[in-house]
Amino acid sequence: MRILIVSDFFAPHYTGGGERRYFEIGKRLVKRGWEVDVICMKIKGVKEKEDIKGLKVHHIGPVITDPPKRSLLNFLHFILAAIFWILSHDYDIIDAQTYAPLLPAFIASRIKRTPMIATIHDVSSTFSDQWIQSSKVAKLAEKILLKLPYDKIVTVSNMTREALVRDYGINPRRVKVIYNGVDLPLIDSIKASKIPRSLIFVGRLAPHKHVDHLLKIVKELKKEIPTIRLKIIGDGVEKNRLKRLVKDYKIEDRVSFYMNLKYSDVIYHMKRSSLLVLPSTREGFGMVLAEANACYRPVIAYKSGGVIEVVEDGENGFLVEPLDIGSLKEKIRILLFDEELQRNLGENGRKKVEKMFVWDKIVDKLLKVYKDMNQKNR
Repeated sequence: MRILIVSDFFAPHYTGGGERRYFEIGKRLVKRGWEVDVICMKIKGVKEKEDIKGLKVHHIGPVITDPPKRSLLNFLHFILAAIFWILSHDYDIIDAQTYAPLLPAFIASRIKRTPMIATIHDVSSTFSDQWIQSSKVAKLAEKILLKLPYDKIVTVSNMTREALVRDYGINPRRVKVIYNGVDLPLIDSIKASKIPRSLIFVGRLAPHKHVDHLLKIVKELKKEIPTIRLKIIGDGVEKNRLKRLVKDYKIEDRVSFYMNLKYSDVIYHMKRSSLLVLPSTREGFGMVLAEANACYRPVIAYKSGGVIEVVEDGENGFLVEPLDIGSLKEKIRILLFDEELQRNLGENGRKKVEKMFVWDKIVDKLLKVYKDMNQKNR
């Protein structure tokens, strides 16, 4: 059986949550004997065709210099290129994620009569301060894309599923929740000792991630906790502003930035940290939370989107009301001073990951959806 994944970009050249999900699922499908192609936008300096862990990755359409930054023409170019690709190739299932890949995948799947899954990570109605809210064109495009009659919708959290049903009138029977996962064998193979009173943030440096909140907290806690450290792993439009804040706050000796790390290095730094903090107000799932828990590390996050399905307040970490910097600071302070609490929350988190967020179990659920769709199409 042949599967086509349609994504904006793909790992390892761009490792957003959606790209990481497709990579982990795709390589496991290949191991189980499935043939998997991926089409995504070209990235400057990257070969147009690659074999990545058995996945046949084809970079098509526009050449993007600094992903994820793209122009309207880039999007239109990719849409046309993706439609042409799908029409000239045969697949049993097409799986496309939000947002740009959805339209070409839908149009071409209807012409080819190929079953299509829309993988939707989050929607703007769930979050009040994300980029799509500030653009009337983007919000209209989202509304149109999410209402298209896809054969099946897969989403990564019940929160997003509820928003699709409530705000977009989608039949709940068409929406299947399949969580993101973690690679436990890989994580367990990476050895590192913890540095006391150290924080880590992993993610895109985008406005809705509110990494500036963490910098403010480090500045304020530095007097009380002189050895406090913060590692920021990621890149994005906020990078330069955040670096200026570090200088303004005079915390250059407490904060380190890391970019373009291999996944194994990211896990290494997680294990070197006392806890992970995700002060984001837009998360379809929050994969880094599950990854930190898999490393036996507790987490603290703003209560948003699918985060509440990963973090149980007081069990494997703490949840804080969005944008409440004071409460976020206090939870960080409590955990940094309490090693036993860190250990208990971390162990609880590991147990939850083993039960709910293992990639092989995730792939089992997705395969059932693929097979059911393929049977109905015969």
